[in-house]
Amino acid sequence: MTKFQIFLLIMICSELVASSSQMLLKKSATLHYSSWIREYLNKWVITGYFMLFVSMLLTIRGYAYADSYMNVPVCETLGYIFVMIFGRIFFGEKITRNKIIGMIFILAGILVFYT
Repeated sequence: MTKFQIFLLIMICSELVASSSQMLLKKSATLHYSSWIREYLNKWVITGYFMLFVSMLLTIRGYAYADSYMNVPVCETLGYIFVMIFGRIFFGEKITRNKIIGMIFILAGILVFYT
């Protein structure tokens, strides 16, 4: 595996973890709690923030394999795509025409950057 392929693999994993953590935090926001402390200290929130921390560690590890600092923000845009897909799967959110157009622009930007 090349250094760039390792970088992409780490960054994709990082974005998948971050997007999953956002789904857990959204799940927590839809629930009602008996007190404000339980609203912020429950299994969904704690796990979600732990996953964000893991995602940050993966991203930092990915920096070691990045050829350029410009690769990192380009790869992080994949998170928008993952969140849209996960929102559809877990919350039944509609994927509208505008969302698809936005995702096409994101993918086109990634392709333009890497070609």
